[in-house]
Formats: sequence, structure tokens, C-alpha cells
Amino acid sequence: MNEKIDAIIIGGGIGGTAIGALLSYDGFKIKLFEKNKLIGGRCLTYDYKGFKVDLGVHLFGVGSKGYLGDVLRKVEKPDVIEWVISNNPRPTMYYNKEFLIYSRANMSKVVGANKEELELTMKFFGDIISMRNKKINELYYTGLTDFINTYSTNPILHTFIDMISAQYFCTYPDETSAGEFIRCFRQVINSKSSAYPIGGCIAIPKAYQLSIEENGGEIYLNSPVKKIIVEDNKAIGVELKDGSTYYSDIIISNADIQNTFFNLVGKQEFPKEYQEKIKGLKYANYCLALKVGLDTPITDQKLIMAIGNADYSKLKEMSKSLEHGEIPEQVGGMITIPSNYDPNLAPKGTQMIFYGTGCLGGQSQSYYDKLSEKCWESFLEIFPNADKNLLWKKTDTPKLVEYYAGEYGNIIGVAQTIDQIHEKRPKQQTPIEGLYIVGAEAGGHGIGAELAANSAIELYRILTNLKKKLKVPIN
Repeated sequence: MNEKIDAIIIGGGIGGTAIGALLSYDGFKIKLFEKNKLIGGRCLTYDYKGFKVDLGVHLFGVGSKGYLGDVLRKVEKPDVIEWVISNNPRPTMYYNKEFLIYSRANMSKVVGANKEELELTMKFFGDIISMRNKKINELYYTGLTDFINTYSTNPILHTFIDMISAQYFCTYPDETSAGEFIRCFRQVINSKSSAYPIGGCIAIPKAYQLSIEENGGEIYLNSPVKKIIVEDNKAIGVELKDGSTYYSDIIISNADIQNTFFNLVGKQEFPKEYQEKIKGLKYANYCLALKVGLDTPITDQKLIMAIGNADYSKLKEMSKSLEHGEIPEQVGGMITIPSNYDPNLAPKGTQMIFYGTGCLGGQSQSYYDKLSEKCWESFLEIFPNADKNLLWKKTDTPKLVEYYAGEYGNIIGVAQTIDQIHEKRPKQQTPIEGLYIVGAEAGGHGIGAELAANSAIELYRILTNLKKKLKVPIN
């Protein structure tokens, strides 16, 4: 038998590398196995035609002031990542063929409301910024649509809030937790630190990797795990696809909760009720990301919220058509310009722009091709004549992201819906002794990668409390 180690981590996404950094700093002897040649899971950056391209579309809501930074502060590396704040110049909306800087006046213009409606809109934002935690807790199991309706039924206001929420959680507004939305929105507004890391989004897991290795932990790339070894309802080790085995009393999976239970372990090892719960989990919605390389810069913006020009009085009908796979005439979404945060991501004198929009998963290539073309049409409306400066354009589909991440829900993971939030969310501890889940599928709070980092922080507390309770080294 191989030497037993303190903890084995499966998967090198944000959750896996974060828990690895925290445990190795605390003296745990760890090994992390990642199936890809790159670290990062959904949060990686790859090379393409001289550009450094992120998988998906990324902006980090609280930057260094949130859970991603908390991990580095806990391992005494607070300044390893250099962050660029997104609101310089200020982010804008693109609506009805106009760029509008966020302001009370422009909010009124977009909402198209009378004085009473505008006052209700401002009251909505004022209330969620000042809301007490007790009230937020009471709203965890209230849908966001129902909560907005207590202020206004204005369809443009709903669309505006829904787009913010979709960027946070990739969920439909009627099922999104109002409490989680309010908590995250407050964090973003109060911290004023929505940001992007120099070096691309892969800079975050690489910073955690650095901490792991400096503290004696080991990371193995191109090392897919075949199965988790379970004996007498206890996880005791892992077997890799190359046949090698490693043993530990602590197995931590960052490889998706359903993949872990039904493929790496096997459903027969879990109680029937627990199987049904995990099988029935809803994952966050999907995103398609159009990536564009240009031979010259065409905008100095860093972030643009594109609101499609549609008849929002028919909001419900529009939502239903999208859910059934229909392609809208005009596509709204989130536009980020990574090379305006970090010019080194693109060759000198060029620019890179991402256009992300919601989509369905598991669709035909034809569906993704049509949606990508609609994104390009919207792109050209926002940036006329960009086609004359085009070096390349490509599309990251849900299938591509799932290939790298090895997980369902190509943007986040288990959805933060009203029946899967707070104490109703899957726990890091599983019914199998010594087997834990980390990442955007278990525990945690926050937006995307921040949710995964918070999951790791919570699991770190669980494991260090276990270590203290045993009063002996884990190994």
C-alpha cells in the first residue's frame, strides 16, 4: 500500500485549489489530481492565435475584497494576484441604440417610468442596500420575481434586475433566491471592487497552486481519477485511470457532485433518499460566449450590459420561448473587454472582446451556430464596422466548457434557487465517512467562482475542527 496522506483532492478548479491551499498551509500533506493539462476547471485561460482567452466570460463581483481574496489572506499571500477594478471608466448599459452610464437619470430613461414608478424603483435599490440580515434571511426562499413585484411590475425594471441576476447566478428570475440576490448585490455595491485579475482568470487558481506547492502539497496534471475507493461506508483512497492508487482518510471531490456520486463512487454506496436528492438537483443555466479578436482597439469600456430592444411587456412569453430553444431576434448579454483590463492578453495594438448570453444546454451544434450568429449581429450593432477590424471570432459553447470542467452547469454548478439555497443547499460532508464535496455544488454563498471559494473556506473550517476534535494529526 502507498503511504497514506492527509487529504486527496480530485479536481483543480477554484474549489479544489482553494481547499488545497488552505489545508497545505495548515500543515496537511495533500495531493491534488487534475484531469486536464491546465489548472482551473471553469476558471482557466487558454492560448488562441497569440491571444490569451478565458473559458467563458468572467468578471469577479467582489475581487480581492471577497472570498477569493480571503483564501489568499488566510495563507498569507494577499498580494499575489493583481486586480484591475472594472468601473474605470464606469460600466455602461447599451439600450435602444444608446450607451448609457449608470445613473438615476438614465435608469429613469431605461425604465421609461413616470415619477411614481421611478420612486418605487429607487426605493427598491435603497431597501436592498440597507436591508437588515434578518430580513435577508427571511427572503432566501422567496423568488426574485415575486420580491420585485412588491415594488413594481414594470417589465423593463424586471428585465434590468433579471439581467444582473442572470450574470450572478445563471438562473431564471422566478426561481432565483431573492435573499441570495440581495446579499450578493450588497457585497458588490458596498465593496466597489468588481474586478478582473492580471493574467486572465487562470491567475486565481495559479495563485492557489503556488501556495499549495510552497507548503509541500503536490499537484498532478493530466491525472484523471477513475474511482473513489470506499470500504464499509468509508472513503479510503482513489484509483487513477493509469491504475495507480493513493490512500487517505480524507477524500475531497471538486469533480461535480453528481459525477462524484454516480460515477466515481457509485450510487449503491449511498442511501436511497440521498440518491434521489442528488439526482434531482437543478444546475445553473448555460451560457454561450462569442470571442472576438480585432486588429485595433474599438472601445475603452471594460464592461457593457447589452439590453436587447424587445417588447418587454411580453416578458413571460419571451422567457418561455427562450426556454423552449427559440433564438431571439436580438440578443442581450454581458460584454467584457479583457484586454482593457490586461493589455498583455492580446498582441500589442489589438483588442479582445467577449459577448456572453444565456442559452440552453445539450442542444445541437446548429442551435449554437444560430445563436452565435445572432450574438455577432448584436455585436455589430453595438460596435459598427467591427467586421472590418476582425482578426478572428470563435464561440465557446456549453459543450466546450463541460469538456474542460468535467461538470454539469457550464458556468456555475448547482443552481442557487429557492429550493437549493442556504441550509437547503447540498452539504460538503456526505453520508460516506471521509468523503467531502467542494466547489459550486456544495455549501457556500456568492457569485460563481466566489461561491466555490466560499465553499472551500467552509470545508476548511469543518476539517480543521475535525482535526482539533481528534487532537491528533490527521495522518
